[in-house]
Amino acid sequence: MLLLIDIGNTRIKWARLADGVMGEQAAAVHANWTREDFVQHILSTGPRADRVFIGNVGGKRMGDLAQTAIAGAWQIEARFVHSPAAQAGLRNAYPEPAKLGVDRWLAMLGGRAIEPRPLCVVSVGTAMTIDGLDASGQHLGGVIVPGPDLMVSSLLKNTSDIAQRAAGGQTRDELFADNTLGAIQQGAVQALAALVERAQETLRKQLGEAPVLLLTGGACRRIQAAIHTPSREIPDLVLRGLAVVAAQAESSPNHP
Repeated sequence: MLLLIDIGNTRIKWARLADGVMGEQAAAVHANWTREDFVQHILSTGPRADRVFIGNVGGKRMGDLAQTAIAGAWQIEARFVHSPAAQAGLRNAYPEPAKLGVDRWLAMLGGRAIEPRPLCVVSVGTAMTIDGLDASGQHLGGVIVPGPDLMVSSLLKNTSDIAQRAAGGQTRDELFADNTLGAIQQGAVQALAALVERAQETLRKQLGEAPVLLLTGGACRRIQAAIHTPSREIPDLVLRGLAVVAAQAESSPNHP
């Protein structure tokens, strides 16, 4: 039994993997979590795992908290995954591979395990990231921008009177809104959707074929609704990447 954990900027996601079968992903906002919260929400809600693999972009505090909670409850040491130069047929575009966010690396690993074709991998959360992959598994680089909620909050907090004008507004599906809050929220969603489409078109021209568009992250459905090209939502894409890392580790000659 493996426990796979994805610690993001805002949310923590986890699932158990047994006999190659991934359980359902669970998720929670981890702000102000204590060690006891970690045990209650994750460790005590399913069977004990023999090994734990973690991808963490949520900061040192959450990493330390996870490590101590797992060691205290199960007397095992969690393995924290980092972005290497190459792994499982995927090659990192970064000159300093470890500086690529591990969530992006894992999402690409998970995506390539599902679709061994050119990919445009988009994760929408606190930030939105876009990464391109060619058919050989070469990472082509990526883009990072604020996610939809961060875009909206930035406008509300950093302009003189827009927050007051946005009070009581509503959002609809139409591009052009008739109230300030709707205009801000539609602006964020449409801008991000347009960037995704621009990335797809750039990859199509570069590779000579259209990439498969994979979407993940807690806010991806809002963006997906505004994208005019086919896409596939995979909520547990990062955890699937962790499963690839775990499988590779267990097949290693040095595996205990």
